[in-house]
This record gives sequence, C-alpha cells and structure tokens, in this order.
Amino acid sequence: MKPAHALPLIAVLPLLFAGAAFADEPLREVYFLDLVKSRTGNTIVVEANPDTEILVFNGGELALDNRNLIIVARHARIDADTIIKSFGLVTRLPRPGRPPQAEAGAAGVDSGTAGADGATGAPGAPGDNGSAAGKVVLRIDEIAGSGRLIVNLAGQDGGKGQEGGQGGDGGKGADGTVGECGAGSAQAGGAGGWGGIGGQGGPGGRGGNGGILIYSAALSSLIETGQFVFSTAAGKPGSGGDPGEPGNPGPGGAGGAAAAPCADGADGAPGGRYFGASPGPAGAPGRDGTAAKEESE
Repeated sequence: MKPAHALPLIAVLPLLFAGAAFADEPLREVYFLDLVKSRTGNTIVVEANPDTEILVFNGGELALDNRNLIIVARHARIDADTIIKSFGLVTRLPRPGRPPQAEAGAAGVDSGTAGADGATGAPGAPGDNGSAAGKVVLRIDEIAGSGRLIVNLAGQDGGKGQEGGQGGDGGKGADGTVGECGAGSAQAGGAGGWGGIGGQGGPGGRGGNGGILIYSAALSSLIETGQFVFSTAAGKPGSGGDPGEPGNPGPGGAGGAAAAPCADGADGAPGGRYFGASPGPAGAPGRDGTAAKEESE
C-alpha cells in the first residue's frame, strides 16, 4: 500500500518540468554600483540572489570613506575596469593658517638705546593623521568577463604640518638727545631691534594603516592575469610644515638735533632679520594591511 501523503505521478511531473524551465532562464543582471547607492551604517553589503542574479562590475569607482564592504555573489562578471578604494581624499588636507605673530621687541627706553629683538615665532600645529583603511570581503563563487577589479585599500596619507608663526618685529631704537652747541654734542639714535626668527613648521601627520582584504578562490585565479589587482599598503607620512618668516626689522631712533653750526646726531641703524627657522619633521608612516584568500568551509 502506498503512503497516504504520496502524490500521484501525474501531479509530480508538472513540478519537475517547472523546475527545469526555471533553471534554463537567463540570470538577471544586477549592477554593483547600483546596489551600493542605498548604503547605510558602517558596512556596505552587496548581495546577489544566487539562483536568479549575476553581479556585474561595469566600471566606475566606489570610495568607502571609513566604511567596510562585503560582497556575496554566486555568479559575477567584470565588464569594465571597476575600482574600489579606501578614500575619495587620498591625502589629508594641509593644516591651514599659521600661529599668531610673536611678540615684538620693546622699544629703546633711554635716549640712544637700541630696541630689543623680536620674540621667536611659535611652532606650527601638527598635520592631521591619515585614517586607517577598512575591511573588504569578496565572496564570489564564479566570475567571468575581461575587465579588471581593482581594490585599493591603502591607508590615507597624513596631512602636511602647519607653517610656523612669524617672529616678532624688532623694537624701535630710542631717539638721541638734542645737542647744545658748545655744551654737548647731539646724541645718535639707538639701533633698531632685529626681527625674531620664525617658528618651526609643524610636524606632518601620521600615515593611516592599510586595510584588510579577504577574497575567494575564484578571484585568486585572476591575480596572475592582472584582472584582480589590490593593495593594502600603509599611508604615507605627512610632510613637515614650512618654517615661519622672521619678524620685521625695528627702525633706528632719530639722531638728536643740534643748532648750527654743530652737527646733528646720526640716526640709529635699522635692525636686521634673524633667518634660519626649520621646517617641521615628517610624520610617521602607517602599517601595511593584509590580503588573504578565504579558506573554503
């Protein structure tokens, strides 16, 4: 006696034919960049239906910008070069501006005394550190096409340090005293103070760490042909900031006047400018990331 739940053969045959027709239908193309437009959160997940869809990489770029990416597809095809990269901004922007100018030297007080030199400029602020690249997981079972899939998970380069501050201006020399003909010569004016040396440039920012890439065996076979290209290099260190400008020279004091026929006192010499500020040191490099083939379960 047959089981009560068994279907008659005439009822089973239409199901078998329907399954065969479904298997013969072409896979529907879904495009990589279209599937990431609605991304939310810190991780982008791109997944194609394993039975009905083929994931197509048809060119363009995707900048992850501090997000992770997981791609899951049984069938995929690379029609044109498609780039997945860590950051839209490869290098952090230079630290803008510069510190306020240093304090000026004091003016000469007593008649004919020199002005004081300006203060040393303030050092520039450090450049911004580059961000670390995220993680990309590519679980693709079979892949075709003649394009390239390029995954650049390099860390972000550090930013340039800030320019050093300008040195303080030199102080004005004091004016000379008036001379009294026959009683005392007119006094010379005091020399102007020197402009202070500029501040050291700020240190460059640290390079960001390279990312983590996990890829399937199907992609591993494309490495030698150059169709699957990747990098997980460390970000470059930021360069040091430019040295600050020296301060402006202080004017010399006016020589004292004298009645004719006696000579006026000489004007004080203007100060100079102290050059020689140093650029900032470069930042530290980041650490290289890793790339590995995913082990089959």
